[in-house]
Amino acid sequence: MSLPSDPNEPLRLVDGSLVYPGGRVVLPGSPAPDFVAIPTHREAQRIITATRRKLGDLPEVPKTMNAIGAILSYSLFGLDDEEIAIATGLSVDQIGRIKMSDPYSQMHETVVRTVLDSETDVVRDLLSKNAKRAAAVMVDALDAGNRSDRMAAARDVLDRSGHRPADVVEHRHRVDGGLVIEYVKRGVVDGPTIDMEGI
Repeated sequence: MSLPSDPNEPLRLVDGSLVYPGGRVVLPGSPAPDFVAIPTHREAQRIITATRRKLGDLPEVPKTMNAIGAILSYSLFGLDDEEIAIATGLSVDQIGRIKMSDPYSQMHETVVRTVLDSETDVVRDLLSKNAKRAAAVMVDALDAGNRSDRMAAARDVLDRSGHRPADVVEHRHRVDGGLVIEYVKRGVVDGPTIDMEGI
């Protein structure tokens, strides 16, 4: 057994198992691993920009941020202010003032948003991996169940394939000042005369 020349290649063991970088093992006879979606250039820039931060990006100087970070961590863990005071050696009033500060709010929002974005990416990845199966189930439902179930499945298939019915939007218009159209038949006139009052 020799090591692969490319560090991104999997290591093939004697029994045929493949060990991918990161530790994932694929046993012989297992289905081929799924391909990983590569982000677009813009998405890659956004990901790198969001993950590469510098000290200058902090909302406060590092010395203050250490206290804010500790309080934020304990708060997110679920400790109340009294417990945080014991853990940090600060008073409950100091913790309250720190929690009311702008840097604390900015850090809290950033951490929560990062966690939510990470969860959203995981969910989106899970949905995209199972989209083919879900579509197959939806198409199979066209022939299964009672008539209302089949109609619902047919509607969903049509909607998702771009054949949605046109949305009807009601427009109401009001003309202030009135509009008077007067048709005058005199000699040779090319068309009706329109008299309109302004608003």
